Amino acid sequence: MSTIHRSLYRAQCKAEQSTAATARFTAQSMAIQSLVTNGHVLTAALFRWGNHFFAYWESIDQPLSPAALFGDMRDLLESWPGEAKPRTFVPMIDIFHWQAPVDLAHWRRQAPVERPVGRITRLKPAMVSSYIFYHHQLQEEKPGSNDKYGLIALHENLLFFYQEAPTVVEPAPYRGRLTTQNTPDDWHGTMFPHFILWEDAPPGQEIWRQVEVILHQ
Repeated sequence: MSTIHRSLYRAQCKAEQSTAATARFTAQSMAIQSLVTNGHVLTAALFRWGNHFFAYWESIDQPLSPAALFGDMRDLLESWPGEAKPRTFVPMIDIFHWQAPVDLAHWRRQAPVERPVGRITRLKPAMVSSYIFYHHQLQEEKPGSNDKYGLIALHENLLFFYQEAPTVVEPAPYRGRLTTQNTPDDWHGTMFPHFILWEDAPPGQEIWRQVEVILHQ
């Protein structure tokens, strides 16, 4: 039985290198397509917001490193501290999903994905634990209640929301870990105090602002 590994990473290019980094990333499109064709990757997408890049992919049977998809980007990307060797990509932590992959048959798309969607928001640092608490509660009380492939990941106080269009909604083939029913009815009202609003965002994106898709396989 195949295991599906979902990965979401964050990177930031060096000053004045956004165009060069974007070109390098998109030049990897054929190599990533080969990973898909050969059955190592189910899907991959890359998003950009200014100098920031967010990479999402699903690998089959074993996790793949960012270098396996994008090669060596050290000349264009900033280094992040935190481990023995500096990293050009840092993993974002999955803090919410409506469904988790059970196996390949459960997770394989039944229809083509028209487009991936990426959005970002910022949490008030003092509200991060509250946000995770409510989302874990929702995830385990109501698995499968919305977007099958939607995932929210965290790095520092920045959230990235990965989704696919068209949205797939279907029952989860498993029960959640909670038998309680404590998810708030007024979800928007409960969530609103958690966010730092974007003052420069387009209308309607003051909380979750959409970011550009630059690669999709």
